[in-house]
Amino acid sequence: MNKDYAERTYLSVVEVASLTGLDVKRLHELARSKQLPAIKSTSGQYRFRLADISRFRQQAPVDSAGSHHTVHCKDTVQEIVTGDARAMSQVDDCSVHLAVTSPPYFNAKMYSDAEHGDLANIHDLDEWMAETSRVWAEVLRVLQPGRKFFLNIMNLPIRVDGTFRTLNLVGKTIDACERLGFVFKRDIVWHKTNGVRAHFGTYPYPGGILLNHMHEFILELEKPAAKNHRKYGHVSDEERARSKLDKDFWLSLKNSDVWLMKPEASGRNRKHAAPFPLELPERFIRAYSFVGERVLDPFLGSGTTLLAAALHGRNGIGYDINADFCELAKKRLAENLI
Repeated sequence: MNKDYAERTYLSVVEVASLTGLDVKRLHELARSKQLPAIKSTSGQYRFRLADISRFRQQAPVDSAGSHHTVHCKDTVQEIVTGDARAMSQVDDCSVHLAVTSPPYFNAKMYSDAEHGDLANIHDLDEWMAETSRVWAEVLRVLQPGRKFFLNIMNLPIRVDGTFRTLNLVGKTIDACERLGFVFKRDIVWHKTNGVRAHFGTYPYPGGILLNHMHEFILELEKPAAKNHRKYGHVSDEERARSKLDKDFWLSLKNSDVWLMKPEASGRNRKHAAPFPLELPERFIRAYSFVGERVLDPFLGSGTTLLAAALHGRNGIGYDINADFCELAKKRLAENLI
């Protein structure tokens, strides 16, 4: 159910069922056993406080089980897991060489209809930060020391009580990742050629000119390594030679930390709300990994990161809790590579 509960205090049992993915019978059991606090009305109906629901969801164990599909293409192995990236049990410690992702927007309404565990359906900022941090902690665990994590995120313009403001998701995410143990290296500005157009405001008079939202950020984060750690010691001479970069590509990255790129169009990938362009993960995969290494995307979406990995001879693994997105990712790989 695509509904914003931010201004609500209490929800009905049906609304909570839609929000959490639990059935009504199970919610009644939780209320009777006091595992989930509830108030019973004079008519006998349960009412649940939104704050209690948020706490319950944060404390609930994450189900790490999920279907695991492998696609062999262009001498690479691409793994697609329909499951929760807050518990990536299928991925061993220090087994990934690069991570690239774009998390679902906070308080989003377009990804899925209350998919259980879907972070896009969280309507409380503190809860969203806590749950995405669980994913970043897993990324830190599976990433090899000294290797990179590129995280695409934007500050979110919202309207509260009729007043415009912007949520500082970028700063909060940097702080959260540093607390986990990542080293924040820099940010890259993705300048979009067709961003979100703002209203005209007070035009033609001064005082209320609203700017079009034309950029997002990519955070460069790194897992710390011991002083003499050889992070590329496993790369063979052949893999090194096959990964060699041409001068034009090298300079295209080096010359500016502002990248002008058009977001991926709708069409085939219309089911995914915010697909980034193929060129974005391609740049990071070519620049920060070697042929034969393994790339992770914990929010796979329509599969753009794995497609880029396969195109450039890297193996990949991606997670998404939404089975439709995973099917779309498999279809894209099959259409483009097999």
